[in-house]
Amino acid sequence: MHANQVVSTNQLLGALWVGDDAPITARKILQNAIWRLRGVLAGPFADSPAPRLLTRSPGYTLHVQPGQVDLLTFQQRVAAGRAALAGGDPQTARTLLNEALSLWRGPVLADLVEEDICWPEVTALQNKRVDVMEDRFEAELACGGHQGILHDLKTLVESDPLRERASRQLMLALYRCGRQAEALAVYGRVREELVGGLGLEPSRELQRLQQSVLTQDTALDPPRTTAELRPAPAPTAPDGGRRAETGTPVAGLATGDMHPAHTGTAPETVGAGKTAAARTRPGAAAPGPGARRPTSVLLVRFGLGAEFSSLLAEDMDRALDALTMLAREKIEKHGGKVASALGSLLLGVFEEDGQESAGSVRAVRAAADVRDCLTISATPGAPRVPVAKGLSVYGAVVTRRAVSPWPGTGTTTAWAGDGLVDACQVMLASVAAGEVHVCDTTRRLTEAHVTYRHACASASAPWELLAVQDGTTGGGELTFGDRESELDLMGGMLGRTRRRATPHLITVLGTPGCGKTQLLMEFQRRIEEDPTEPTRVLTATAPLPGTGGGSRMPADVLAAYCGIRPGENAEVASAKISAALGRLTGDEEIRRTLPSLLRPLFHSADPTPATLAAWQDFLALAARATPLVVIWDDLHYADDALLDALDELVTAPADVPVLHVVAADNRLLGRRPHWGAGHPHAMVISLLPVADDALDRLLESLLLPKRQTEPV
Repeated sequence: MHANQVVSTNQLLGALWVGDDAPITARKILQNAIWRLRGVLAGPFADSPAPRLLTRSPGYTLHVQPGQVDLLTFQQRVAAGRAALAGGDPQTARTLLNEALSLWRGPVLADLVEEDICWPEVTALQNKRVDVMEDRFEAELACGGHQGILHDLKTLVESDPLRERASRQLMLALYRCGRQAEALAVYGRVREELVGGLGLEPSRELQRLQQSVLTQDTALDPPRTTAELRPAPAPTAPDGGRRAETGTPVAGLATGDMHPAHTGTAPETVGAGKTAAARTRPGAAAPGPGARRPTSVLLVRFGLGAEFSSLLAEDMDRALDALTMLAREKIEKHGGKVASALGSLLLGVFEEDGQESAGSVRAVRAAADVRDCLTISATPGAPRVPVAKGLSVYGAVVTRRAVSPWPGTGTTTAWAGDGLVDACQVMLASVAAGEVHVCDTTRRLTEAHVTYRHACASASAPWELLAVQDGTTGGGELTFGDRESELDLMGGMLGRTRRRATPHLITVLGTPGCGKTQLLMEFQRRIEEDPTEPTRVLTATAPLPGTGGGSRMPADVLAAYCGIRPGENAEVASAKISAALGRLTGDEEIRRTLPSLLRPLFHSADPTPATLAAWQDFLALAARATPLVVIWDDLHYADDALLDALDELVTAPADVPVLHVVAADNRLLGRRPHWGAGHPHAMVISLLPVADDALDRLLESLLLPKRQTEPV
């Protein structure tokens, strides 16, 4: 927020600790944070110099290029837009101000807002954003775009009725839409707020506007033709370079794109008989600014339940980012545009734009794709089960005629859709986890392609999507992409492990993104939900080489079985191991000696052969009590000691029903070639790359520990 300016140490301390809350070591803490931040900023930056955090008396300066900070980009575009507006070029001003506002996707510094941190600078910046919104409304009104901004104006005035400039703009927009009575009602509400709350009369400018509305002054009429406006030149960046027509929002700044309930007149509903005629044919001219055309919106919301409460904040963010990316890929795959992605909520827009399939059909297909990626259903109509416990997804689709989003700008950012989004939000509130509901119009337009059933939960969401008949499995027979055969093989090997009470090994080989994680998690889910064959599943993932991965994996397996939490000291760990042994065996000698032999697993970088042998003994006791499946992910990173230990486990004597499932790339066979050489108790599954690995990336972000990128 103060890029390329000196920020004093006292300012930083005052921002971090309010009043007298600063600890004695506050300056040392700040210095350590600065040191760590310098390390973060030293990473590679594509096509631009890395930011530099410099010591400059009496504090520090963050030296960055203007294009690296969305706030600086925002300020530059606002300045250029206001200059164009003051120079009588509202079309250029509209484009520049829209681009500036498109950088906002939520509250400023949203992570700090969630922590209840309130800085005056943040409030000031939020107020500047509202000022820019009013500038943009001014430019839109000067271009005759009063219909397109009506909903946003209503929302702003309802949230802050004392903003007289926005109230004047709303009155003018309503008047130009032929809603004179509503325009006068806005004046009445503003006057009531001012007189009743502050004892003040509205400004002379607002009073003159009221009189002009009453007399239907022709000065209030919109521009007669767009040709009367000055042609808008291609916008240029502040540095003189040509600006891209559709800029990508820069990460960081954000503004909420969801709006409160719209109380205006409902847009025209698309009738079934109008679909073919209303659809834009290839080669047909696109509707002009302010034109209404059939539009479907899809709202998707994600939830992470208590099962993910142990995730760190950054891991939770990564999980939501992965969910959003998965939904974005599905929406764009079906020809939609993502108009907003805010937290766990994502909005997709599907218009009738000459594509082979209607927008409503494409919206429903995208909704079904997102749902079916994250949930499964064993029988038609049965409640859907999430692919990961605690993960939930909700969807809603609404179709109506709506004004094209930001006509002529090529972007859907901050689009409100004439109340479409509001209607979809209301519908989404009554949708159960794992379901997608649609309105009557959407159902009528898509029933030739989609199977629905009545949803009794709410009249606002009357139809639940079951299956898309031209490809999406929906509520049909349970399938798992192209991996059912692999899952059957793995299930057969598990059955053999149980029947013969003998250790077995499955090695799953494949490159990153081929679906290994998805396969392993589905295999684990099926095991845990099978009530007929109780089996305990334990998992461990190898970190990168040089980080002690080989020694940590056996400790992770032991900790998972005994319920040892990260950070618990050696005494607590030993007590939990002893308690587990007390349930597994009555042999006093084992219960007395094994905990001390296992203790080095939790603090030794290189466990001794005696420690690994004790770990093998513990695993054998646990498997004899309840059959075990141990999933070893990324085992090509493990050290030789662990691979030797697994060799011994697989060739161990009978009466140890444990199935080891190893996931790795082909480097593993280079180190253990005999694992793929036809061992009677071993099997190798090689996975080919899949076209869509979005779910695999999602499951990695949700369920696997965060790792750095492997060095080249």
